[in-house]
Amino acid sequence: MAEISPDQTLQGVKEYQYFQPELIKLIASENIYDEDQNGGGQPPWEIDDRERPYLKYVKALRSWRHLRLLADFMQVGTTPLRWKELKDKPSNRQERASRTKVTRLDYHEGLSKPIRQEITTSSKLREILHEQASENGPGKRKFRLFIIEDLSRDVIELLGAHYDVDPAFFRDQIFDYAWYNTRDRWIDPPRMHVVTKRQQWIQIRFATSRYFEDQVIFKSGCDQSESFNVYRRLEDDSNNTGTWDAEKAIVGLSRTRAAFWLGKAGSHVEGPVGILLVDPTVTEGYSLWHGYRNWEETPSMKDLESMEGKMPPPGPTRKSFFDDLIYWLEKPEAFGPSTASNCAVNIHVPMQALLYLICGEWLTITEYIQTRLAQVEWEISFPEHFLNSGKRIDVALKKLHIWRRLVPLYHRMLTETLQHRLTSVVTASISIDDSHRGLQDTRNVTRLTWLATCFIPLSLTASIFSMQSDIVNVRPILGWYFLISLLLVLVTIGGAFILTGSVVTKQVIGIRESVETHHKNKKT
Repeated sequence: MAEISPDQTLQGVKEYQYFQPELIKLIASENIYDEDQNGGGQPPWEIDDRERPYLKYVKALRSWRHLRLLADFMQVGTTPLRWKELKDKPSNRQERASRTKVTRLDYHEGLSKPIRQEITTSSKLREILHEQASENGPGKRKFRLFIIEDLSRDVIELLGAHYDVDPAFFRDQIFDYAWYNTRDRWIDPPRMHVVTKRQQWIQIRFATSRYFEDQVIFKSGCDQSESFNVYRRLEDDSNNTGTWDAEKAIVGLSRTRAAFWLGKAGSHVEGPVGILLVDPTVTEGYSLWHGYRNWEETPSMKDLESMEGKMPPPGPTRKSFFDDLIYWLEKPEAFGPSTASNCAVNIHVPMQALLYLICGEWLTITEYIQTRLAQVEWEISFPEHFLNSGKRIDVALKKLHIWRRLVPLYHRMLTETLQHRLTSVVTASISIDDSHRGLQDTRNVTRLTWLATCFIPLSLTASIFSMQSDIVNVRPILGWYFLISLLLVLVTIGGAFILTGSVVTKQVIGIRESVETHHKNKKT
């Protein structure tokens, strides 16, 4: 049998098109207003929720319309947009529903590296959570973190029910659209800034880039993104027609999300707990320019000599966002000097690792945009040299319009994270450490103040009795000294306790404010 050449294989691949008519028809079939017209009837993917308490809880939240998408996602096993494709494939739906890729990291006091456990089945996750529920307490464990790649019904059900997680945390990870049509069921209504301050979680949107050698590999990458449970789309930036590019190479761009949930303090017997959600990574092709810069400190020559000819430990693979995130989560010392005495330091590690990786992706995207805009500038200025033969200057202008659309979108994704969500949440998280330290210092000062208060009457009594010149009769004087001193100590402590009480303090503050108001009125 004759071998098929790469060119023949490429001819059999459907050319990528940004506009897909079949997708438009599919989206149009999911009408948000159909629920009202049908009287709120059951959807075709309805399943029994008697043994799924978290699904039952989400379905009961009818007043929160945006959470209905999460209930549909859990019942279908993926986005409801794929129901028509999967309704006759029960094995595929079951695989999606039970898909589990979870890593648990336990940060213990005195250990430089967290204890890691891989969880690849929903039954194993259920078993581990059952064991955790019987724990007597965190012990020397300072923080427990779950990292999840992709979402599935079983993972949402088990973790959501075990930790009573806000359903919106999972719901916002399902879709990522730049904008919504007027009939889209998956719209995420905008939330007010004052509401986000009450959230226990934060979500960050960012863009990733990937290099594909030809259309075949790019099509395979698009198919792989369709296999994710969360809805993500790999897009061709249509900028691969320049003189500098390989003839068939494509750079694919995709919008992605990551989210971090932190449990309320003291709400779990396991101690502080966090959950990190990240999107799967397309394995076809390569990370553009092989990804971000390694931010670890470069080892010195003496360090390499001490390794006796061995190579430095391997760095992150840069092939999977999930694997790279775990790599950096296991190396908290990479983010700065370690403070082992600080019990809250491990809580900051997830956000530090996540932000470092996301900033690395944004810097790569920024450099890529700068490259493409520079190429467009050269093509417009010198089309006879930098445009391929037969190409008109309209081709360069079309490239420019792509970035005219994407750059404002990326700018909005970045600024909304920095200004409205990330700054306040991260600042509040970091201030937890300062609050604990300040509280401990206040307690120490309070103890010293009470100790000094006890010595005031003792010193006063000793000063008075030291005036006695008759040293022969010192024994009865010592008795009177201790009797009077102890009485004065009790009176002083009692008076100080009463004066520092909440009721008296409020009355004193009220009187002081009244006097200040009276003086201000007299001046005016």
